[in-house]
Amino acid sequence: MSETTNKTANKIAKTNIKNMTVGDPMKLIVAYFLPVLGSTIFQQLYGIVDSIIVGKGIDDYALAAVGNTGSIMFFIFGFVMGLASGMSVLMAQAFGAKDYDRLKKTITMGFLACGIVTISIMVLSLIFIGDILLLLKTPEEIMAQSRLYIVIILVGLPLTFLYNCSSAMLNSLGDSKTPLGAVILASAINVVLDILFIFVCKMGVEGAAIGTLIAQLFSLIFNFVHLRKISYIKLKRSDFELDFGLIFNVIKIGVPVAFMNSITAIGCLLLQYFVNDLGIICTSAYSACMRISQFLVQPSTAVGITINTYAGQNYGAKRIDRIKNGINSALMLSLIITAIGSVLLIFAPKMLASIMLTDSEIIDVAAGYLVIRGVMHWSICLLFLYRGTLQGMGFTFVPMISGILELLARVVVSVLLVKRMGFDAIALAEVSAFFSALALNYIYLQFRLRGLEKG
Repeated sequence: MSETTNKTANKIAKTNIKNMTVGDPMKLIVAYFLPVLGSTIFQQLYGIVDSIIVGKGIDDYALAAVGNTGSIMFFIFGFVMGLASGMSVLMAQAFGAKDYDRLKKTITMGFLACGIVTISIMVLSLIFIGDILLLLKTPEEIMAQSRLYIVIILVGLPLTFLYNCSSAMLNSLGDSKTPLGAVILASAINVVLDILFIFVCKMGVEGAAIGTLIAQLFSLIFNFVHLRKISYIKLKRSDFELDFGLIFNVIKIGVPVAFMNSITAIGCLLLQYFVNDLGIICTSAYSACMRISQFLVQPSTAVGITINTYAGQNYGAKRIDRIKNGINSALMLSLIITAIGSVLLIFAPKMLASIMLTDSEIIDVAAGYLVIRGVMHWSICLLFLYRGTLQGMGFTFVPMISGILELLARVVVSVLLVKRMGFDAIALAEVSAFFSALALNYIYLQFRLRGLEKG
């Protein structure tokens, strides 16, 4: 090991950065997972707090308006964040290989490629957002509020991109504690601003949107301050010289993830179309169900993020044996957290729905959906585990195909069952999508691992 590498290793030891290529996999995964779980939960508090304050502070229609934009934001943000994941995967692999020059170069080229795409998507989205809301059959009662909310959020898309990229950078280097601090700060600010803007200033849904963006600004600053303390990623002029090969690699890994996110989001948009066609009661119920489901799926999301970084670093270090051990450790963790979420969804659906809803009829409709989701909750957790492993190793094409399977499952089940079963068919469409994607990712992961072991 060179003197430079030794100095770098000593600097790493003095930070929150974790080298996941050495040490006990279970201990590393749990230690990394817990702050990530905290981050994802607090991040969801943005949405939960917005929903509670909007629903209780304004009315259920305002809640439906905010929820109606969720699939659109998932579509737009998912593509941008998918591109950013190409940068974070390559960063994790370079860090695992102890190639710190390539690590710094990946940062600059990744930001360049992803930043240009982000601005382009923001402009196009603002131009066509009205047409998108019409295509989704957004009820007239919530059209104006839906448009106002989503436009404000879209204007802040570059800020959202920078915040998520800063967190992805830290995560890829094994630091899951700093992003947790940023999210806690943002959540606290978001709560205060939501109360101020909606209850005191009577700003309506625009208050919730503005509060979210301001909170993200503070979390970005928090991450940036910590990134500047990491000496071995401090950039020099040569790191900004164009490297089209590296830009291509970022796009090669990131674009399939971006398309997978967007394809999955299209499926969610189509579900929103079917939901809106069922009437305002179902639209309101679905908005609440999405917030609840997204909150309870955060442990699964955290497992996916954890194994993504773990697999990326160990793939860069060419430690396939450690990747397999890490999968087994993460699987045990997944089974535990799946059981907790399933119990809540199956046995306390009305209690969960009443957190954000007040109308008893809407609560009853939402409860039926949550029970169905609870029965198949395990499939979501395992999907994130296996898909996160593949993406961390840089194999992003088949996970993209699994996104197409999700889309097909949602569409087919909705077309066949919505008229017969009503809102319950929407839940069946969701769980069918997750199970289909899980099966493909699991099979492909086993195939890839066997191939890598044979050399």
